[in-house]
Order: sequence, then structure tokens, then C-alpha cells
Amino acid sequence: MKAKFSLLFIVLLIFNCKEEHKGLQNKTLSAIEYSMVNNANLILENPEINSVSIGVYKDGETYTGYYGEIDRGSNNLPTDTAIFEIASVTKSFTGIITAQAVLDGKLKLDDDIRDYLDDSYPNLEFEDRPIQIRDLLTHSSGIRRDFPEIYSKVVSLDATHEERSNVINQNREVLLKDLHQYKLDTIPGLRYEYSPVIAPEILALILDKVYDKPYLELLNEQILNKANMSHTKMTLNASEIHNLINSYNDQGQLVESMPIPMTGAGGGLKSTIPDIIKYIKYLLETDNPVITEMQKPLFVEDEDDMNGYFWIINNDGEFMHNGGTHGSTNWVIVSPKLNAGFTVMFNSNGDISGTLINRIANRILDDLENYPKKNAFFPVRKEIHENTDNGLEFYKELKTEKGNKFDFNDSSILNRIGYELLGNEQNEDAIKVFKLLVSEFPNEGNPYDSLGEAYFTNEQYDLSLENYKKALELNPKNDNARKMIEELKSVI
Repeated sequence: MKAKFSLLFIVLLIFNCKEEHKGLQNKTLSAIEYSMVNNANLILENPEINSVSIGVYKDGETYTGYYGEIDRGSNNLPTDTAIFEIASVTKSFTGIITAQAVLDGKLKLDDDIRDYLDDSYPNLEFEDRPIQIRDLLTHSSGIRRDFPEIYSKVVSLDATHEERSNVINQNREVLLKDLHQYKLDTIPGLRYEYSPVIAPEILALILDKVYDKPYLELLNEQILNKANMSHTKMTLNASEIHNLINSYNDQGQLVESMPIPMTGAGGGLKSTIPDIIKYIKYLLETDNPVITEMQKPLFVEDEDDMNGYFWIINNDGEFMHNGGTHGSTNWVIVSPKLNAGFTVMFNSNGDISGTLINRIANRILDDLENYPKKNAFFPVRKEIHENTDNGLEFYKELKTEKGNKFDFNDSSILNRIGYELLGNEQNEDAIKVFKLLVSEFPNEGNPYDSLGEAYFTNEQYDLSLENYKKALELNPKNDNARKMIEELKSVI
């Protein structure tokens, strides 16, 4: 991956720490603050990203950080009052209300959804298997994104603002009429296929019926009021709209906010970073049976990622959801094991923003897992890019002198830096970094694979072959090493 090393933004920072009112200029950053600042600054090296907003909850402490600019060249960073469209993260709220309904005995996960619809829908089954409640929650109902054209307009990047806005005026009868006409072509419950709007809207109809209350009333009663999320809403008043931050695509073009289709159960909520932290605290309530129920895996397609009540759940018990509009993207990730969670938001969206939001989310999660040690990547990267030889010596000195404060057990630290150098055609420097990586982690196969690639790029084929063979020896499942060994045999 190629990195751009000129920072294109004035990076601004605000922290709000629980019971902490002093500025940070005169004190050493905590491990969490350090992670937030450095990860945000790294992302802001990409010109497609205007601003990064982060909120972290860890062991009773809360942190918020805002970096970059809302509007390029305006020197205006977000604050705690900034309102973001959280888009599909809204589905996680709908999942919690459904979990409450299950515990209240209002419905069962294996119920045929037609039991709660007022008409007959023979088309909502395939090969005698009907769509069940659990199928809606896990995006395995068989209802695809191509559900009637009027609703596909909501998520289409090509739709005009007027076309998307018209969806607001479509009533339940239209949804139910379209539902009558939809034809399943796969057995429900067998395959994951993301349903951005329709599945949560059907669930909202069902929840309305079993509780005899509107979805928005259930949302406020069961979650927003309990979590004290007073700045999280579907519809904003005039003063609140003023705090809704501008959003952009990856080309820097300003985009309009998304209208709310139907109830908004699939993506209509707007919120602030402090409110999402309150949500995370609410989700970490271990004595809340609804939250316990909500964390249950209901559908397993991949052994590493399972699907629950609209949440993605991994083998570490972490649960998460992401969301994106045409001009914003975000993650909410919660780890009960770490008693921690965080949210990160960009006011931009597109292929590049989507890749980068995933990258920063993974890195913040890694830093929380290594807490209270700090990630050595950032200072080492800085020193190596200034002078490779001095930077490698700095790595060794930092490990010797401050190994108790920085994490050096992660081989990706040097690996990432090496690939940055390789991407910038600094082949000799990359080789130096990968050689140190191999000496630091001699029993891992991937460092040898990386060094083999660097030698190959530098046309040192004998050394490349030697390292790819070692990589394959340590990891016989390394198909890339096997492929490169065959290629090198034909070159040498």
C-alpha cells in the first residue's frame, strides 16, 4: 500500500475525558488518547478524508476526539454537539427491541413472519420454508436489495435527492403491496444477503403490531430514554439540523442527507459521539437480560463472523455494526471482555472511505486489546521514514528501554512499515525493515513471505526464493509462497 506522507489537513483535537477538564498539552497522553490521536492522524494523510471523530468507553472512562475539518479549508472541526447520520447502525436498535419482544413472549425467533401480517402471503416461502423472524434479523430471508424499485431508490447512489425523498411518502400499504409481488428464489435461512431497508421495516411493522405501539415510541421507551440518549433522533428540528455536519463523497463533492424511508428502522437515526458512547455503556450492562439475548448468534455462515439480532458477532464475543450514507460512514464496536467499546465516524463515504473506516476500526480495536500498552507502530514509523537506519536503531532502543510501555509482540508493526516503503519504491529500505522483522519473529512464516516479496521486487531472485521456501516451511498453507516459488524457479 502506498502512503502519502504530507499531511494535507491542519489536524485539530478536542478531548473530553470523564472528570477531566484540563488540556492535554502539558500531560502525557494515556494509551487510549494516544491510540485515538495517532490513528486519526494516519487516516487524515489520505486526502479523501476530511474529518475523523472517535468516541471510546473503557473501564468507566469516556473519551471523545475530533480531528481534521468538516469542510476542507474551513478549519472547522466537529465537536460534541455535531450530529451524524448513523445509517445502518440503526438496525442494531431494532434488533434490541426485537430481543425484548422475544423475552416478553410477544414473538418467537422461529415464527413465520406471515403470522403477524394481516393478509395472506403464499409467496413468502420457498420449497415449503417460510421466512422466519430470525431470517429478517440475520439478513438471510432471501429478500434482496432488488426489492421493488421504489425502495431500491433509497440506497441507490444514482438516485436523485427528489427520488429518495419521495420514499418518505410511501405508506405501509405500498410496502405490503410490493411484498405481495416479491418472488423468493432461495430457501430462507440458508444464505446471508444484506437487506438494507426491507427486513428492518417488516420487523418494525411486526413490532408495532405485537406491542400495539409505533416503532418510534418503542425506540424511545426501550432504549433512548433508558440510555439517556437525548440527542439521538429520527427527525431533527431546525436548531438540530444546524448541527448535522456536512457530508462528502470520496471526490470531495457535498452530498445531501438521506431521507427516512418508512419508520427509519433500517437506517434513519442521527446521533452524536457522546450519545453513542452512552449507547455503548448501555450495551455493556451485563445484568440486562435483553442485552444478553441480543448477543446470541442466530446465523453462522462464516466461523469467524456470526450474525445475531442485526449484530455481527465474532468468536471473541465482540459485537459490532457499521453504517453508511452517501456521504458518511461509521462503526460501533463493543467488547464485553475488555469492558470497552468505541465508535468512529467519517463525514465522507465511498470505496476509499469504506476501506479506511474498516482499517481504523480494526486498529483501535487492536489497541484496546493491548491496553494499557501503546502501539509502537507510530513512533517507529516516524523515525524510519525520516531515516531508515536510524529508525531501526530507534526500534531496538525503544524496545529495550520502554518495552513495558509499548507493545512489540505484534509483527504487523514492522510489516506495515516495510510495505509502505515498498509501495514507495524504497526497495532497499523495505528489505532492511523486513530483515529486522524476520529476526524479531523467526518462527512466523509471514515475515519471510514479506522479505521474499521485497527481494523479488528488487530483482534479487535467489534471496527471494530462499525466503519464500522458509515461509512455506513455517506455514504449509501459504499458497502465495507456493505460487511464488514456482514462478521463481522459471526465472532463476
